[in-house]
Amino acid sequence: MSLVKRLWIVVGLIIVATVLTAAIINIHSAQRYLENELKVKNLDTATALALTVSQSATDAVMVELLLSSQFDLGHYQRIDYLAPDGSLRAHRERVTHPPSVPAWFIRMFPIKAEPGVAMLQSGWSQLGSIRLYSDPSFAYDSLWKSTMALAQIFSLAGVLAGLLGMVYIRRVLKPLEGVVAQAEALADRRYLEVRAPRTLEFRLIIEAMNRLTQRTKSVLDGEAARLSKLKTEHEVDPMTGFMVREVFRRNAAAEIEREDTHPQGLLLLVHIANLDELNREIGRHQTDRLIGTLAQQMRQALQSPAGTRYGRLGASDFAILLPGQSEIAPLQQLHASILQAEHGRLLQLSYGAARYGPHSGMSELLASCDQSLTPASASGPVVPMAEGAVLLRPAREWVEILQVALRQHEFELALYPVRGRDRSYLNTEAPARIRSSVCGETLVAGAFLPWARREGLVGQVDLEILAQTLAAVERHGHAICINLGYESVCDDVQLQRLIDRLDQHRALAPRLCLDVAEDIAFEHPQAFARFCERILPLGCQVGVEHLDHHVGHLARLHGLGLHYVKLSRALVQDVQQEVAIQTLLRGLCTVAHTMGLQVIAEGVARADDVPLLFELGFDGVTGSAVA
Repeated sequence: MSLVKRLWIVVGLIIVATVLTAAIINIHSAQRYLENELKVKNLDTATALALTVSQSATDAVMVELLLSSQFDLGHYQRIDYLAPDGSLRAHRERVTHPPSVPAWFIRMFPIKAEPGVAMLQSGWSQLGSIRLYSDPSFAYDSLWKSTMALAQIFSLAGVLAGLLGMVYIRRVLKPLEGVVAQAEALADRRYLEVRAPRTLEFRLIIEAMNRLTQRTKSVLDGEAARLSKLKTEHEVDPMTGFMVREVFRRNAAAEIEREDTHPQGLLLLVHIANLDELNREIGRHQTDRLIGTLAQQMRQALQSPAGTRYGRLGASDFAILLPGQSEIAPLQQLHASILQAEHGRLLQLSYGAARYGPHSGMSELLASCDQSLTPASASGPVVPMAEGAVLLRPAREWVEILQVALRQHEFELALYPVRGRDRSYLNTEAPARIRSSVCGETLVAGAFLPWARREGLVGQVDLEILAQTLAAVERHGHAICINLGYESVCDDVQLQRLIDRLDQHRALAPRLCLDVAEDIAFEHPQAFARFCERILPLGCQVGVEHLDHHVGHLARLHGLGLHYVKLSRALVQDVQQEVAIQTLLRGLCTVAHTMGLQVIAEGVARADDVPLLFELGFDGVTGSAVA
């Protein structure tokens, strides 16, 4: 039985006991009062009758007439005229009708009034006595009516006390809702802090649980920071802050192969031709400072789109991946910025560039950059670049493709399973595509979403993809996972449209998984928290995908109610070869599990990596090696 029910029973018993006690006391008081009144009435009437008889009666017949007259006029039960020796001379008695009062009430509260007794005298001679009993029916009626009135008053008072008690109990127990929510969140391994109430017992409990939450958050933050440091030491060149060679190759390959990013872009190569001369002329320490300045200028000079990757391939070689770029104009900006830096003109730089497409390989791209490597002239870098197979569509054609796709419902879902341990089924990833009747091709999300965003059509695209997904969920009967972009997460108007659509299909919502990219989750934390707060009550599952660069901030996700995180393929790609990667992944799984999150590996390309990933603590895998 719940605490609230127990309190209600106690309050109800107290109210009932109080009402009954007060009622019994009042009834007994009224009973004694009526008995006293009847006694006084009996005595007064008997005295008055005795005086009348003493003054008027001359014989027994006259006495009986007076008695009969008095008996008929009043409400009496019995009148006796007794001789001085106690013998009965005259007697009048009425057969009383039972009062309109329940018999049990008469038995519980009997009214026993003493009879009125008065002496009859003639001068100094005693003629006898009068004994008079009043009829108690009216007293019972009066007592019953007063009892009913009291019952109504006490019932009303009891109801009022109950209402006040209900209000008070709700007010006192309101902090209990916070305790319950905090306990349920703790059971789900989510750590919430609740404001301590005034009630002492609740305050002690909540303060203790808040301390537990703070300690757990501190542990999570510390562990996440340790993992971030481990990741930085393993992946980042300390002098420039760029990725080391192998890490850059993995991240760049993962970015090129992702379907939800721009399928075309540019790979730039920067080579310091006179590095050895600089070391001899200005010293190694000064050269290192110059290289650090060069790295800063690279970051500041380029308008870095999402997915930009910076890598140091060797002592004198730097690479930059620019998704969505097709022209070499960034090279001009980069070179001009380097020349403006302190000692920048001491550097003799060569530049190379290559365009990439959906199926480009990193080895071929780096080889193309090496072949196009050209020293910068006085007017700036001029880099010959092969066109390759990169297809650039005009903006007009993209607008037509999107409008026709929305009008004719040409969006479709590509289904890829997410498997758990023992090949159990978790859900299905469903990246969106357009089977375009305009160009006759199937276009991945990374190709059309930038143009949809530019034309303000992302909201309509997301609603169309959601409709396709809900239909697929209803058709297949299992959980399907789709990706949501910035607009659907951070724009309140678009978010409300999604909620309205999901609200119309509440039965299907629990089988819908919504992926949000790590950049959105960590760079827009307030908007992402509002998104989770509004979406999760509908029953959907929400997770963060492509987790890589923000693993050190993983603890920030606690308390949002998320269900899973997906680690990017760049993190899990070389898990067999590198022990440091295994240590990092095992720690990430531990932190995520402590927060109640499932951990899924993205882009698993080798089947022999799957057992090791599960051994490290992963809950699911997806990719080309998973069927």
